[in-house]
Amino acid sequence: MTPQLYLPPLKCYALSTMTASRSLFERLRSGGSRNHFSEHDMDDLRLSICKNLERILNARSGMSLCCETYGLPDMTQIIHGIPERAREIEQALERCIRDYEPRVSQVEVEHVINPPDAMTACFKIRAAVATGKNAEEIWFETVVVSSGRVRLT
Repeated sequence: MTPQLYLPPLKCYALSTMTASRSLFERLRSGGSRNHFSEHDMDDLRLSICKNLERILNARSGMSLCCETYGLPDMTQIIHGIPERAREIEQALERCIRDYEPRVSQVEVEHVINPPDAMTACFKIRAAVATGKNAEEIWFETVVVSSGRVRLT
């Protein structure tokens, strides 16, 4: 049996309370230029990036039939007593985000030592998002739970 790509249900915990996104028609009709982002547009962009990152980071390398490098390696080892792999995981997170989320740049991932729960590993992700003429910094906290599942907050 051929392995299939697992895409978990989309949840973005920190941004899930935002208002519903405007439709493409509403955005076009508003007459906003490509170089101007309203706060509402930026919220929509953050939510979209968060959802995509969660989807990417919950995929495992080698599971996609069309792209062997899509996803992360098995993250359960770092949870189960192999913290030396933290730098390797940081690099894998950075590579995955740079390769598969084209809306962000200047990606930095930092391992958070001593997470609140002993059975999790936490990483801070910082990146820049182009918003027309400017770039805005965004950040997410990434929690890897004991099952290896990644959750963005």
